[in-house]
Amino acid sequence: MAGSDLILGHLRAIRSDIGSVKSDLRDIKARMASIESYQVAGHGDAVRQSSRLDEIEARIEQVERRLELRDG
Repeated sequence: MAGSDLILGHLRAIRSDIGSVKSDLRDIKARMASIESYQVAGHGDAVRQSSRLDEIEARIEQVERRLELRDG
């Protein structure tokens, strides 16, 4: 009887440890999702800024041509 109690005790401890690992894994997944979301938003901002800079550059070139400050 003592042997089976010992085994049950170990199984309960293992079950508890697995529950803790599952909880930690859920937290890690949530944090990773948050980081990924932040990176995607940052990348989108960089793309928009780059596009806006391209537009501004084109407008400056157009002004320079009209004022005959640039060849072309």
